[in-house]
Amino acid sequence: MLLALFLIDLAAGFVLFLPLVGRRNAGVKFYRLVFAIGATLALLAAAAHFIAHRRDLALWDASIVLLTAIVLLVLRYPKRLIFRASVALLGIAYLIAALDAYDNAIRPTNIVWSVVGALASIALLGSVNLAMTLGHWYLVVRGMSIDPLKRLTIATLYSTIAKVVVVVAAIAIGGVFREVAIREGIFFWMRAGWGLLGPLLLYPMVWGTVKIRSTMAATGILYVDVVAVVIGEVLGAWLSTIVHLPI
Repeated sequence: MLLALFLIDLAAGFVLFLPLVGRRNAGVKFYRLVFAIGATLALLAAAAHFIAHRRDLALWDASIVLLTAIVLLVLRYPKRLIFRASVALLGIAYLIAALDAYDNAIRPTNIVWSVVGALASIALLGSVNLAMTLGHWYLVVRGMSIDPLKRLTIATLYSTIAKVVVVVAAIAIGGVFREVAIREGIFFWMRAGWGLLGPLLLYPMVWGTVKIRSTMAATGILYVDVVAVVIGEVLGAWLSTIVHLPI
C-alpha cells in the first residue's frame, strides 16, 4: 500500500505541476514525456494495489492510464474543448486516486488529515521531481526561457513550507511527539532532516544557480533535493501509518 501511495503521489505531482512549465516554453514533447512518466507511475501503482488485493484502488489507477492515453491523442489540439476537458478529467482523477490511496494507507481519524496530507505530499514530490526533470530539458531545448524553472523552484520552497506546517500541526494537534520523535526517534529525525530541513537548506543554492541561468548546476543540486525528498517522504509515510497522521 505504501509503495502504491508513493507512486500515485509522485505521478499526480508531475502532472498537476505541469501548468507551471507552460507548453509554449518547453514544447509539446516535454508534455508528452511528463504525461508518459505519470501514466507509467500510475500503472505501477495499479500493480502494487492489485498485489495488495485492493482492486478498487487499482481500477482508479488504471483509469488514469486510460485518461492519459486520451490526453496524448488530443495533445495536438491545445485550444479545443476536447483537450481541456480531457486534461481536467485527468487532473481530477489523479487527485481522487491520490486522496483515496492516502486515506486507505494511512487511515487517519479525520478525512481532513487525508486531504492535507495527500496534497502536501503531492506538492512536494511533484514540484521537486518536475523541476529536476525540467532542468534536464534545458539541455535538449537550447535558449528556452528560464522562467519555468524559476516558477518550479519557488514552488519547491512553498511546498516544503506547507509540508512542514502540516507535519508540525499533526504532531501538535495529535499529541504524538513522544511516539514518533522518541520511540521512533532515528526514523523521525531522518525524516525531518532529509525530507523537511534538506529542501529548505538546498533552496538558496538552487535559486542562486537558476538566477544566473546555470541550469546544469541547478539540475545537479535538484538531484540531491530529489533524493532528500524521496527519503523523507518514504520515512514519513511509514511513520504516518503508525500514528495515523501525516508525518
